Amino acid sequence: MGKVLVLGGGRQGSFVGRKLRKEGHEVVIWDIREELRGPLEEAGIKLERKNLFIIQDPEKELAPFHVIIDALPGSIGFKALEKLVDLGKRVVSISFGSEDYLLLSRRTDQTGALVIPDAGIAPGLTNMLAGYGFYKMGRAESLKIWMGGIPNEPLPPFYHNITWSVEDLIEEYTRPARLKEYGILKTVIPLNHIQSELNFPVKPLSSFPTDGLRSLLYTLPIPNMEERTLRYTQHLQAMKTIYSFGFFDENLTIEFASFSIPVKSVTEKVFRERFSSFPEEDLVVGRVEIKADRTIIFDIYGEYDYERKITAMSRGTGTVAACLAIMLMEGLIKARGVYPPENLGKNPEIVTRVLNTLSREGIRVRPG
Repeated sequence: MGKVLVLGGGRQGSFVGRKLRKEGHEVVIWDIREELRGPLEEAGIKLERKNLFIIQDPEKELAPFHVIIDALPGSIGFKALEKLVDLGKRVVSISFGSEDYLLLSRRTDQTGALVIPDAGIAPGLTNMLAGYGFYKMGRAESLKIWMGGIPNEPLPPFYHNITWSVEDLIEEYTRPARLKEYGILKTVIPLNHIQSELNFPVKPLSSFPTDGLRSLLYTLPIPNMEERTLRYTQHLQAMKTIYSFGFFDENLTIEFASFSIPVKSVTEKVFRERFSSFPEEDLVVGRVEIKADRTIIFDIYGEYDYERKITAMSRGTGTVAACLAIMLMEGLIKARGVYPPENLGKNPEIVTRVLNTLSREGIRVRPG
């Protein structure tokens, strides 16, 4: 059995740690929050209050670990990857930053490191399924991905709940979304392209383009690609109004006599307080559609685990990351460099293993 380090003990990181510990692996989580110690130690996980960026001898500190899980916030995840790559480590990352991790390829070549980035459910599982469909058919004309983490019961005024960070939620609405049309890379403003969705088991849903294609734009030669995030229609109507009034604007400030406060910071604080009062019970709903001479479709669905009180989003994201880490330690994944999840789609054994593991966690992936 292997020894795994998880960077970050939030919802996703804690679930990955528990999943790996249940499979018999030794797990250490680095997080500065002391309040995590009790729950983690009850699960047999060691908490160390360490910060990757300020430890004195990172090479020595990281030497015992076979695999490192990067479950840090998107704002610092890429910096962590840079440090780990320079140390030649094997990393499975579920951190969702804006940086292009393919730029790390030259450094991984020099150090022998391995990074499997975007190793969650979306991006992650969706990339893997896209790669599987593409390599099975040998070509594709279009790829379309829908994915949403939404509440079981949408409550006003936001009709949403948060199973990850507020900052990352707002980033979905503000970060320009990249897509491909007829081989041409385009960038669009997400909330300017909302459309109604009728072909999902939950209603009423709408979708908007998000920047989740990432490496797919460069690794698979598909001329038409788009990722869209699913939300309750009422939620997107509210977010578009908030966006149009400038409440997500990083450059807009509230001026006082001797200081100013960024409006976006106020919005984040309000969201954090208001969303925290909503029930966490959630659903994961998604679809991956690859078209060529025929069409391959995968439908994705998962519900909140009431017995263990674990969100569907945490289980989906964490299960994929944990499964990939285990296959790395077993030697089934023998990659080097930056190895995005769509490359794993070339190996049906890896895809089947991930899908079976997700199924046991209640996240179903079925051909449409």
